[in-house]
Amino acid sequence: MTTTFAAATGVRPAGEGCYEADLRAEYAVGSSRPNGGYLLACLGRAALAAARAAGSGHQHVIAAGAQFFRSPGVGPARIDTTVLRAGRAVTQVSAAIGHDGGPGVQAQFTLATLAAASEPYWGGIPPVALPPIEECRPLFRADRRGMAVSFDPAAGFTITPDGPVATGGGEFRAWLRDENSGTLDPVSLLFAADGLPPATFGVLVSDWVPTLDLTVYVRALPAPGPIRLRFRALLIQDGFADEVCEGWDSAGRLVLQSTQLAALRLPPKH
Repeated sequence: MTTTFAAATGVRPAGEGCYEADLRAEYAVGSSRPNGGYLLACLGRAALAAARAAGSGHQHVIAAGAQFFRSPGVGPARIDTTVLRAGRAVTQVSAAIGHDGGPGVQAQFTLATLAAASEPYWGGIPPVALPPIEECRPLFRADRRGMAVSFDPAAGFTITPDGPVATGGGEFRAWLRDENSGTLDPVSLLFAADGLPPATFGVLVSDWVPTLDLTVYVRALPAPGPIRLRFRALLIQDGFADEVCEGWDSAGRLVLQSTQLAALRLPPKH
C-alpha cells in the first residue's frame, strides 16, 4: 500500500510540548533505520505544531540544523519540543527524538511565513540541467513512499542484481516529485535535502554513510510540479565527507540549499 508523505511525517500532540509520530519503514535505510532527511521532516512537523500551540502564526520552516547521535528504529516515536522564541519576524523551536532512553536526533528550526511566487532580490544559482523526467531512471520500480525519485542517467544511481551502480563521479542529479499532491512544501524540502543516496557512492560504495550534521535552508515556496536536485560530494578525507544539495522548482527558482557532514569507511591504503 502506498503512503503519502504528509501521512508518513504526521505528528499527534501528547501534552506538554510532546508529540507522537509513527516512523515509517518506507523511509528507512535497510528497512530498520529512518533516513536522516525523513527524521528532520518529522521533527519539522512537530516544531510547526508546537509553534502554533504557542500562538505563533509562522507557517513554514525556513532553516533547520540537526545533529544525529543515534538513529531511532521504525515504529512509534516521541518528539519533545521547546519554543525558544516567538517573535514578529521568526519563531525558533528545538525538537528532539530519543533513542532507547538516550539522545537520538536533536534539531533547531527557524520558522517564518514565505510569500508565494517570490523572486530573489539579488543572486541565485542557475538550475542544473536535467533530461525530461520521463527519460530519467526511477530509484525504485515500485515506490510506495508517495515521493518518487528519478535519476539523470549521466549522474545517477541504479540498483542491480549485482549491487548498486552509480554514474557521475561524486554528483547525483535527479527529479523529486510528490505523487499525491504534486507540490512539495517546505517540510518536504527538509526530506529532499537528504533524500538521495549518499553522493559518495559515485566515488566509492560503502554500506555505512551516516549523517552526523545536517543544515538546510528553505529559500522559497516551490511552484507546483517536481523539483530538480543536485547532490554533490565536495571532499572525502579522514573517514568523513561533506556533501551539498541544491534544489530548484518547476519555475527554475532555487528553493533548497543544504550541507551535511557524513561518516564513511574508507578502504585501506595500498
